[in-house]
Amino acid sequence: MATTTFSGPVRSKSGFKVINESATTGAITETGFSVNSTGQLISMGTRKIQTFAVSLASTNAASVTYADDDVLVELGELNTDHPDALVTASKFFIHKVVLGITTAAASDAQSVANLNLSATSGTATNTAISSGTEIVGAGVASFNPRISATDSVTEIDIDLDATAGTFHVFEPNINAAIASKNLYMCAGAACDTALTAFRATLEIEYSVY
Repeated sequence: MATTTFSGPVRSKSGFKVINESATTGAITETGFSVNSTGQLISMGTRKIQTFAVSLASTNAASVTYADDDVLVELGELNTDHPDALVTASKFFIHKVVLGITTAAASDAQSVANLNLSATSGTATNTAISSGTEIVGAGVASFNPRISATDSVTEIDIDLDATAGTFHVFEPNINAAIASKNLYMCAGAACDTALTAFRATLEIEYSVY
């Protein structure tokens, strides 16, 4: 198709993708630049910005105690696409995570959480995370780019009781195996208080390499 110029906005119901066509086989791949149909995933080469809606409506902590690192909710899947000319990715690199709290959970000193990546999808709430890699929380040893080494400080867990409108921001600069693409919010400590009211918007900036 020849070059086309539009005078108005280009609209699509199913997202936008820049494709690559193999010069030898003619095979088409969609690994360059893309925006998904909801606008919640923007993929630019290896760099991604992805947003998730967080709801703990399906948790049952009021009746069954959650142990540390038990799954609260599965949030979705990170994107593993990248341009064909690059070496096949084996790692995620987590640049920055911002959690904006829109509704707090019930007030309880133990209402804390972390974020984990796992190779296993479908782990139910109030079940231990399967081979989790913590990317936000007290168990993370973040990497400081100013000194090119891990920090000598301890990150804090996400406060599920924080006032609506507050936020948790973390720049871990750490990696995780590309197979661990399933994102979970997990309990940061034992919890036996209702968490069902909690709502938030989660934005993650990450790369694949």
